[in-house]
Amino acid sequence: MAFIFGLLREVQTSEDVFQEVWLKLHAELGKGAIIQNPPAWCRTVARNLILMHWRTKRNSKVRVDSTLIEFLDCVEQAFAEDDAADDSGQNRRQALGECLRALPEKSRQILALKYEQELPLKDIAVQVGHSCDAVIKALLRLRQALAVCVEKKLKLGELGL
Repeated sequence: MAFIFGLLREVQTSEDVFQEVWLKLHAELGKGAIIQNPPAWCRTVARNLILMHWRTKRNSKVRVDSTLIEFLDCVEQAFAEDDAADDSGQNRRQALGECLRALPEKSRQILALKYEQELPLKDIAVQVGHSCDAVIKALLRLRQALAVCVEKKLKLGELGL
């Protein structure tokens, strides 16, 4: 999703492309296809869908040319090298999940309102009964605490693998 959003910068369109990638992956697996490198395969499909999106937006300020396509290929190759090099992203996500579960309910609620429901700060403040400034400070502290927790878990190897 980050790869797609980074190229499109439109939330709704990014979600549509993301869903289309998963549908295509599901269809391929349903046909019995064996996909050796699923992340690379998904990025390739996403890239093609993004290019189709840009081509259909003729009046868009963004024009697709060979330079952009070469850039996308370089980005795809860099991601593929990262996938092959290590699985630290998976370990980081697992550590984050464990750190999130260890947070108090009120903290998880604030994070869910901000990052899952994407509510504006003023709406979050109303729902949790705090001022906007208090929500901003809470989010800052939570992000810092999560970053420290994740790094600590990765260094100590405390993941429940």
